[in-house]
Amino acid sequence: MSGLLLHPAGRSRGEEVGSRTPRAQGLIIQKSAVSDQHITLFTPGPVPIPGHLLALGHQQPPYNRTRDFSRLTYSILEGLGYVFQTAGSVMLLTGSGTAAMETVVLNFLGDGDRALVLNAGTFGQRWCDLCSVHGIAQESLCVEAGQDLALDSLASALSKNVSVLFATAHETSTGALFDIEAIGRLTSRLGILLVVDAISTVCADRFQMDDWNVDVAVLSSQKGLALPPGLAFIAMGDRALERLDNVQPRTFYFNVREYLDNQKRGQVPFTPAIGLFLQLHQRLLDIKDMTLERLIGQHHEKAHEFREALRTLPFETLPTRPSNAITAVTCGNYDAYEIVQALRADFGIEVAPNGGALKHRVFRVSHMGEHSPEDSRTLTGALSGITAKLSVPERAATGGVT
Repeated sequence: MSGLLLHPAGRSRGEEVGSRTPRAQGLIIQKSAVSDQHITLFTPGPVPIPGHLLALGHQQPPYNRTRDFSRLTYSILEGLGYVFQTAGSVMLLTGSGTAAMETVVLNFLGDGDRALVLNAGTFGQRWCDLCSVHGIAQESLCVEAGQDLALDSLASALSKNVSVLFATAHETSTGALFDIEAIGRLTSRLGILLVVDAISTVCADRFQMDDWNVDVAVLSSQKGLALPPGLAFIAMGDRALERLDNVQPRTFYFNVREYLDNQKRGQVPFTPAIGLFLQLHQRLLDIKDMTLERLIGQHHEKAHEFREALRTLPFETLPTRPSNAITAVTCGNYDAYEIVQALRADFGIEVAPNGGALKHRVFRVSHMGEHSPEDSRTLTGALSGITAKLSVPERAATGGVT
């Protein structure tokens, strides 16, 4: 397998590999006041990627139908079991997180199922949209932006002939982190399949799939794993695997049973993103050496330090129960979208805007990926300079986000 693991050792953060390899931040700003600088990413995917992983992406991908590549795949599956904290099966998929979500709907739900969706924002709504497209009967339990879930309301909603609960561990549009452990106790007692979008919580927050009675969890590569977009993963416990025998899949490319059968020999049924497999393999080795606990601790420390620095600025944070992955910043009487634009144009810093009703109220700062304390200080300094220059619209303060 030595032919597959051609990564340079000992490279420091952001170090260039050859004349064409960018820094972790990568993108050149065009037509702005800082057009000769690199953008520093504080977005919740893509995130800044460590230099030695970027270097692997510049290599010639090897042929994948070999024993060496099969051994690499087995190692990847073992590493993903560690980050999910599961002894169950994991499916490797070339696609986005939404592809993994749709795969779940197409393979684990049938005509007789009735789903309840914990809908707290953009990504909760995505479960609703997927169910609608594929004709799955569903209802939503809506949670106000940034607020926590009332478990008694969930228990009441689950009593209405529900067979599957779709939940989002961390609603990335608002920064809210939900108590999946408590939700899992409830669904386990009721015999309801629990499917969790864990895309932006795994590696950033504690996520104990087996101990928390999660039946299916989905993840993608560009969040806490700090890799390029393009890979997605579905972890499945025993109850979920039993469902595969009772539900006729309505898909060819996303057929879970085909993937699990092929993975027994260290392969996937269709050509995967081979270069991303190499990067993923190394990242999972890094996490194992570091330990998952330490990686989660790093995310917590970065989030805490940024939120403490934010106290000196005219901002607040949105969720009552925040994730370590991002901070959702509420802007009071300032226009959040103007702040996002100013950070990009004047400082070469990319944060995530919001859409809909939150567009002018909230922007989001990611703590995932390869950030240094200097990066965070630069961001808070930029925010201080922007608020000193921006005019405050003449409108009454709302006291929160609407």
